[in-house]
Amino acid sequence: MTVLFANCEIQVDRRELRRERTVIHAEPQVFDVLVYLVRHRDRVVSKDELIDSVWDGRFVSDDTLASRVSAARRA
Repeated sequence: MTVLFANCEIQVDRRELRRERTVIHAEPQVFDVLVYLVRHRDRVVSKDELIDSVWDGRFVSDDTLASRVSAARRA
């Protein structure tokens, strides 16, 4: 599956993010956060929903979640 937005391309099956044809490194959790948010871009995603999806419901501190979302924005 490939997702296109702005000047970016996410190839989900290959776990690859590209911006203007350049591969952008993203840690696995950052990549998963980005993919989840892009797939659900039509609505607001709650913290609990994101934690359930990306971390399988494991305990995650607010700081960890915030840092992964911030890294996804930078990517």
